[in-house]
Amino acid sequence: MEKLSPVVLESFGINSRSIRKEKGCHIVDTGGGLVKINISYESTDAICLQHSQKEHIAAEGFPWVDRYRVANTGQPFCLIGRDTYIATAYPKHQQELDFENERSVINAFETLARFHTAARSMPQKDTPASQPLPDIYIRQLAELAQAGKQARRGPRMSDFDVAFIKHAAPATETIQNAIDCLTKTCYLELYANAIGQNSLCHNALKEENMPEAGNSMYIINFSKATIDLQLNDLAALIRRYAQRSSKSLPINRLIKAYGSISPLPNEGEKILHAQLVFPWAFMKIVGQYYSKKRNWTPNGLLNRLDAILAEKENYEKYIVM
Repeated sequence: MEKLSPVVLESFGINSRSIRKEKGCHIVDTGGGLVKINISYESTDAICLQHSQKEHIAAEGFPWVDRYRVANTGQPFCLIGRDTYIATAYPKHQQELDFENERSVINAFETLARFHTAARSMPQKDTPASQPLPDIYIRQLAELAQAGKQARRGPRMSDFDVAFIKHAAPATETIQNAIDCLTKTCYLELYANAIGQNSLCHNALKEENMPEAGNSMYIINFSKATIDLQLNDLAALIRRYAQRSSKSLPINRLIKAYGSISPLPNEGEKILHAQLVFPWAFMKIVGQYYSKKRNWTPNGLLNRLDAILAEKENYEKYIVM
């Protein structure tokens, strides 16, 4: 995307005052605000679905999303040759969420609560629904057992195999405890209600998807959004904060910030704790390693595994409510 074609600007009805190139996109100053234009590698159906989601959420009182600009075809994209272009709102002076800034962190949890409130009762029927967590966790147990077989296969184990085997049993116990915890709560009832009410879950809450601009925080990039219990997003944001910051804010302060706007459901803290104890980071590294050829021993993955295991005790202490 070396140069932005005038045809693209014309398709979106944009008169530009200036254009600057950023990584993978162009930022266009229209005089009435900035617009980000880039090539999308998603299907046009996926783009249209996200457009509907964002418009609904904005109409429900949360306009701080990266809304699509509609092209002269009436669609939220334009086709130029083989490329699909999208244009989204781009707030001035935005910067990624800073997990070391306490004010920004509290703002992030309050913003998530407002987003969730607006993202309920989604009208469209095409948004996929996630599987219930016990089913996902049971599948992860099976993958953990399979990884154990792979680690012991062959005449010689790698350093990663040795480290994994040492911690596989505790991880198995932790996952089973999370399953048991969820089955003793009203999780399945809450999950069924969320599916029935078409409650949207973002599923990709990280620093770059929660930019701040002035006093406003945005939630952008809906490519992984599904219909699901919205506690999943809350758990994911707490987990991200715990893993990417010095943890200056206690977990109860984060939950309070969210709950002051969107109160947790019955047994919400128990369900949240089951989600937080699940060893997602450990399972992700294990999956990445054992999905590769057995003669490949990446030191990078071993270093990441060591870092996850070193932080495990501090993380477990932090998530105690």
